[in-house]
Amino acid sequence: MTPVKPQLSLRQVSRRYGDQLQWFAVREATIAVGQGEFVAIIGPSGSGKSTLLNIIGLLDNSWEGTFEIEGTNVDKLSRAERDTLRSRMFGFVFQSSYANPYETAARNVGLGLAIRGESLTHQNIEVARALETVGLTEKADSLARNLSGGERQRLALARALATHPNIVLADEPTGNLDSNSTSKILGLLRELNERGTTVIVITHDPAVAEHADRVVEVKDGVLKDLMAPEANEFRRSTPNTRPAVPHVQEWQSAKNPKSAVRRWPERLLRAINNVSSRPLRSATLVAAFTIAIAGMIAASGIGASASQQISDRLAAAALDEVRVDISSVTSQIERQDRANTIRALDHVVDVGELAPIDAPLARTSRLAQFQGGDGRAFSGSTIAADEAALGLLEVETFPPRASKLFSSPDSGNVALVGEGVAEGLGIQPGGFGAEVWVSGTPYSVVGTIRDAPRAQNLVTSVVIPVRSRPNTSSQLLVRTDTGYSASVAEAIPLALSPTAPAEVSISTTGDLRNLRIGVAQDLDGLLSSISFALLGLAVLSASSAMFLSVQTRVQELALSRAFGMSQSGVAAIFIWEGIIVGFAGALAGLSIGLAAAVGVSAAQGWTAVVPWSALATAPLVGIIAGAVSAFLPALRAARIDPAEAIR
Repeated sequence: MTPVKPQLSLRQVSRRYGDQLQWFAVREATIAVGQGEFVAIIGPSGSGKSTLLNIIGLLDNSWEGTFEIEGTNVDKLSRAERDTLRSRMFGFVFQSSYANPYETAARNVGLGLAIRGESLTHQNIEVARALETVGLTEKADSLARNLSGGERQRLALARALATHPNIVLADEPTGNLDSNSTSKILGLLRELNERGTTVIVITHDPAVAEHADRVVEVKDGVLKDLMAPEANEFRRSTPNTRPAVPHVQEWQSAKNPKSAVRRWPERLLRAINNVSSRPLRSATLVAAFTIAIAGMIAASGIGASASQQISDRLAAAALDEVRVDISSVTSQIERQDRANTIRALDHVVDVGELAPIDAPLARTSRLAQFQGGDGRAFSGSTIAADEAALGLLEVETFPPRASKLFSSPDSGNVALVGEGVAEGLGIQPGGFGAEVWVSGTPYSVVGTIRDAPRAQNLVTSVVIPVRSRPNTSSQLLVRTDTGYSASVAEAIPLALSPTAPAEVSISTTGDLRNLRIGVAQDLDGLLSSISFALLGLAVLSASSAMFLSVQTRVQELALSRAFGMSQSGVAAIFIWEGIIVGFAGALAGLSIGLAAAVGVSAAQGWTAVVPWSALATAPLVGIIAGAVSAFLPALRAARIDPAEAIR
């Protein structure tokens, strides 16, 4: 019998804890394990057994001393190389199965293979073999949560076997099982060992230790080999036909580039499963992004629609409308003379007069006590106008010829009330016989304003004759032939004041186009600010929920790390989850926001306008926002210490 080279070798390895590293969990441990051995490490709770196992399995990297695997000094390896070595060398079985309850038995068993980036064909073959070995073939498609405790533990063993590990590390694998299940697990471990796999079992049960070829006791962090010195030579009674384990450097050089490519869709699939298997949490996250994206689309659509209406009206008016300011000291005769002078100009269709009245001055009310019909102050505007102005603004009244009364002084104090405020003032449709008070003077309502395409505010206003307000600042509303507003605007000052044309204040709707652009930009800015605020709240809400998710999935994530998943791999799964949730929220929000924008526009009688840029970027915004919300939780998940998380 020839000595076998140690597969694992620990020399003077210690693991200390505490603020000043004053407490030893493992003290100067020296042990060598040969390939194909079955070793039991025993000791009472808190003696350092699990800590020793975590060091051997490369789950704990904060030790001192020398640790070699197949002659390679572990301390010289990078973090990525340790992850690779752990995934290739070890299979883990813990006291708890740590089976993902939301995945099938087959998916649970294939965890290590998926982490290594094996092809689906290879995964299916090895998973089927492992399930057959532990007697769970018929449970392959069952969710792990539907398995019994013994079946879950056998599933955990199958998960370890699927990767063909050189060493199986089992930490109290039978601690939660009945005697029958314990016997099955120990029998499987013995069968595995007889095929040449090294088995190291942590246990406090002497009955379990009896199945091992070699027993090592740990007490207060100190190791004691209970075998006789002459027996501790790593010998076996039968030759070991298992091929030698390649060194880490050989694994790195021989690594299949396709494996790295396969890991990404596997992480995406895991993320999809994590999202779909927790519907309530996922629905909450999606709802947050849905509200944010819906707000963004609705705000963009409503803002664009409103801006378009303003633009259309100003663009139409810019071609044929000019306004001339009249001061309050101008007499009625002078006003009439100015209007006639302007009418005489070429390309002038007609001239009217109108004067908005400030609310404190108007004090418009249904009754003399300055209250509306429902007890509230009048919320609309009050405007003085003549018949010509009403005609130029294309005001539609009921009865149709009610505006004619504005031209006759014999009609007395009459008023028109917009349909939008008539009911609030307690005025019935048509308005006949009602009375409103403006500046303490009663006006008889002779009709209602149904529509005013060129001045929509009149539908929510009370309009009185401008002749009843002789000392009010006003404007002469000049309608020109289409396209002649600019030339008429240049001619009016010279016609009204040849010696001092600059004293005549003229404005054209065309001059307001820059104002329209500014108003539209301000409106878009306001709505965009609200949208981004909603999006920010969605990101914060989703990030908080994902942080909580990390805490509830610590053991699941630690198990993935134990089977060789890198920190970047763990982070990638969370980022994918954020992207999936953000994208789903964007699609839902896109539909809701579009419906809201169209609905509001229809209610206002606008033509709905939703920028294509908003529709096209919404999914991208959702994806980016989802990824951002998952970033910090992903970092937290990646930093989980598997040695601390798996107990």
